[in-house]
Amino acid sequence: MNLAAIIVAGGSGKRFGSKQPKQFLLLNKKPMFLWSIISFKKAKGCKQIVLVVPKDKISEMTKYKKLYDIDVVCGGQERFNSVKNGLDIVRDDIDVVAVHDAARPLITENIINEVLFAAEKSGGAIAATISKDSVKLSKNGKTITTSIDRKNIWQAQTPQIFKKDILKQVYSKKISLSTTDDAQLVEKMGKKITLVHSSYENFKVTEPLDFTLAEIILKKRNTKCL
Repeated sequence: MNLAAIIVAGGSGKRFGSKQPKQFLLLNKKPMFLWSIISFKKAKGCKQIVLVVPKDKISEMTKYKKLYDIDVVCGGQERFNSVKNGLDIVRDDIDVVAVHDAARPLITENIINEVLFAAEKSGGAIAATISKDSVKLSKNGKTITTSIDRKNIWQAQTPQIFKKDILKQVYSKKISLSTTDDAQLVEKMGKKITLVHSSYENFKVTEPLDFTLAEIILKKRNTKCL
């Protein structure tokens, strides 16, 4: 099956606190978003990569478009708007579509291939990890309402990969502002989504400490490849 990857780099990254969105900062000598492109370039059957960026970054992406043979499209106000914009230019010959956050630069070719394999069989699959921490539910935000068995708690990551027609269908409907990922939309269709145990290294860079840790891991990976 032919795979297309939509790499979402359209966020403002306000929580990170930098002058420009974190996904464009240099991480181990490369813009953060580029690490995801490199991994998807190596993935099985990946025929198209769509990078979704803020409007003011479109012209800056021209050199990456030529160097890495990718498509670049303008992002929207919300994450799901950005994904929809990317989905709108996915080619007709594509069978499955991966949606991946550019803020997860430690994604690997192996994880992508494992999620892809599961999605090809079931129609949809996501990278995820079992919670390492004890999980508490609090309805008032001050006291514990109940404890939840962490064995039943999975923390969703990206990539999230689905058959193209499934994503097209969910994105043709009205989407709630409370939506945080594509799996939520597919769940509402009543579709079963396969969980693929990912790596804890595939975390989302949200704070400066995450950035520092990601840089350390990338440097170690590069050293091993020498």
